[in-house]
Amino acid sequence: MSNRQNTFGQWRFLKWQVYVLLVVLLTLLPSQAQGPGTTTINDIVYRADNTPAAGTLLIFWPVFSTAAGQAVAAGTKSVTLGAGGTLSVALAPNIGASPANTFYTVVYPL
Repeated sequence: MSNRQNTFGQWRFLKWQVYVLLVVLLTLLPSQAQGPGTTTINDIVYRADNTPAAGTLLIFWPVFSTAAGQAVAAGTKSVTLGAGGTLSVALAPNIGASPANTFYTVVYPL
């Protein structure tokens, strides 16, 4: 067997290995767990004196499952209020969540 034929055979084997690796990776990508769907909360936050709030809200939540059975890991999110106290944040829906009475806690540091 000539050196050229041996190199060609090694190249074909390497191409085959790359092909198999790509097929495996592409097969695994769609099977990764998808996060739960979110719902967007849009509102205006006011201070106690009825003026629009400014600053950052800290949102905390415990581990729960949505009504659709999707797992939500415990977490925190920091959200900066927009002009005029506008709030826009995407959160996993907790209506019908398990355990019952699961809620988000929002802290507004002054």
